[in-house]
Amino acid sequence: MREGRYADCTGRLAMLVPGDEELLGLVRIGIRFKTQQVGRRPGTLSLLILDCARTIGRPTFAKLLKELELHAARRNLHGESASCVEKVDRVWQLVTVHTKQGREQIPFATVRNHLTIAKKTIRTEISASANP
Repeated sequence: MREGRYADCTGRLAMLVPGDEELLGLVRIGIRFKTQQVGRRPGTLSLLILDCARTIGRPTFAKLLKELELHAARRNLHGESASCVEKVDRVWQLVTVHTKQGREQIPFATVRNHLTIAKKTIRTEISASANP
């Protein structure tokens, strides 16, 4: 294809189908929608576990649970705005958090899965920063 004036999608379409403004308008709308599609964004729990994993050095599940318990204690002392973690229940193996959907009880297995993803994310960040 030619570079320059007809390098974009609407330019190529105008060159192939001259005079069809309705079709060009639809393509322009489609391009705007395409820029909005960025994939699924991480939720509150994912971001919380990623943040905890970054602060605890070498992340393990036991260290993560201690960090989440600290968040719960901070919430008890300073109120709801201090943390979204309400409780870590080791007996029932549940972490109670407050997200946009409301109060949720997350099983330890889900927390482990989020920790694994956080470890992979941290590993890729470290390798990307090591190789500028």
